[in-house]
Amino acid sequence: MNKKFAIIGKGFIYNLHAEAIAKIGGEIVDVVDESGGPDAWKEMVKKTEADCVVILAPNHLHFEMVKFSAENGKMVLCEKPLTIKSKDARVLAEYPNVFTICQLRYHSSTKELKQKINLGESYQIEMDISAHRDEDYWKSWKGAQDKSGGIIFNLGIHYFDLIFYLFGEPTEVSTKLLTYKTAEGKVSGKNYSCNWRISTEASKDDQCRLFKINDVNYDFSSGENLHTFVYQDLLEGKGITPKESLKSIELIEKIYASYR
Repeated sequence: MNKKFAIIGKGFIYNLHAEAIAKIGGEIVDVVDESGGPDAWKEMVKKTEADCVVILAPNHLHFEMVKFSAENGKMVLCEKPLTIKSKDARVLAEYPNVFTICQLRYHSSTKELKQKINLGESYQIEMDISAHRDEDYWKSWKGAQDKSGGIIFNLGIHYFDLIFYLFGEPTEVSTKLLTYKTAEGKVSGKNYSCNWRISTEASKDDQCRLFKINDVNYDFSSGENLHTFVYQDLLEGKGITPKESLKSIELIEKIYASYR
């Protein structure tokens, strides 16, 4: 594919994408955000010379933007989550030119675990993603459940994707706490059990991203821009497809549904 990219959205994640595109020798030829008006992105998609449209818009807009861009002949790369509804992800699974981002799959710890994990052994996983989010966060679209999908989509989808990627499909899902700021529960599969917690109520000094497997903590924070690996795959016409990303979207829906 040609190394020309058009980007919809210019929020905080934009700089990581711009850096990754530059590293793979790409060129950003068009950028549009909400300041151009509600339909500016459609005009850009129809007119751009780019071969790939990158979508960095709020979560609830992803489905329409991905579908429109794919139908206009563009390769599409969409930030997580691809959609916040599994039914929409199933629609996008019919398009061969759509990919999404789960960059933790490219982390060196993930590659190590993929080789080490034995499906014949048992694993106990402890996941605690506790972050600090200020009032500006809650006043933005990220604080609106219908636009963001809630904190499990915003903070947790990468880690639930890792569970699928490393261990396979959960067979049991239970949720013991679910508020708009904190959630806790358990997912279990054939050879693993994961107690998880996701929260936005940590202080600035007590934030953590814990992912323990059999009491060994794996640190998925990285000074390396993992998005670069995503773009390298994209140049070869491969990546994480809607069918693959559907698994974690369906799991999050089950987590919400299991809370009573």
